[in-house]
Amino acid sequence: MAGKTYEPDPAIQEMIRITIQRLSAKQRHPHVSKKKILKVLFQVKQQLPDENHVKDRLAYYWYKEGPYSETVDAGINHLVSAGKIKKRSDHGMTYELDSSKALIPLMKHDDDMDEAGRKISEIVERFVNIGDAVRDIYKNAPYEWYTVYNYVFRNKFEGYCSSILGDHASSLSNEDIQSALDEAVLKYPPLPEFIEHRRIFMDFAKMLNAFLLSDERANTNALAILQQLFDEIWIVFAHGVRVEHHDNYYGDRVTDWQKMYEQKLDDLDADIREKFSSFEITVADNRRFSPEIEDMILHPEKHDFKPLPTGAITGLDSWPNATLACSYKPSIRQGREKVLARQPGQEGA
Repeated sequence: MAGKTYEPDPAIQEMIRITIQRLSAKQRHPHVSKKKILKVLFQVKQQLPDENHVKDRLAYYWYKEGPYSETVDAGINHLVSAGKIKKRSDHGMTYELDSSKALIPLMKHDDDMDEAGRKISEIVERFVNIGDAVRDIYKNAPYEWYTVYNYVFRNKFEGYCSSILGDHASSLSNEDIQSALDEAVLKYPPLPEFIEHRRIFMDFAKMLNAFLLSDERANTNALAILQQLFDEIWIVFAHGVRVEHHDNYYGDRVTDWQKMYEQKLDDLDADIREKFSSFEITVADNRRFSPEIEDMILHPEKHDFKPLPTGAITGLDSWPNATLACSYKPSIRQGREKVLARQPGQEGA
């Protein structure tokens, strides 16, 4: 929200008040997070008819944690500044209404606001927890990758990392992470606007795959690098998605967003090149991969990463889930060799 000033909008503030009041009653405690407010009002926007004047005020774009609204965020801040809601930093940056004023409208309702209020009540009534809300919202995501990478893969990979880097127990195996990585590779959107980001993601996938196939699970330095890259890859992707998927309200911001995305993409590219070149992981294996797989490894931009027929993968008879297109699997020639066959951006194995 930096660089733009928003005037107080009574309609947005009233919808925020209703949302906090309904959520407080539903969860039986007064503290409501900003994430919950944003997610509920996004669903309200999705369900309101186009002719409802309140709908356009809920201006959203897809970003790091799904749909985000600067206008709603500004409305929350205006309510805090005006003393109409309280910010509770001791409860994880949550907000609460003064109980004596929780039911007092902040503006006179018209038919459109009454309709918005009913939608808020309906959505909150179905609201169980933030995880369920995120899953429901991600069904409306512009790309399936939102769910595949930032929800399914993230939950598994973060749990896996915590079990190795921290003291959290986890039943997740290398095979579990490999399966999630397979799906993330196969579901990456094959669109020209993301071709450079996909190339970077493929380099990360090769690094993670090498780690999972290695006998170096205790190499915490390598895993810490992968964990950092995992987050950076998502953040940069989210910047790119914002450029492509936003409400018309933000049309005058797109040029600046595009420049920001390109700069972050360049920074990520430089970062992964540096880490890729020093990523020392070896794998004990003597299996070969077919020319088709080798080409996918070296030239991901030429492939859509769809599942290959079993016959297209040679030398993998004993490999689990052999029908998956292992497009990013490391190029292993013979014996115990360095997995990384090339530096990013270079041709040849």
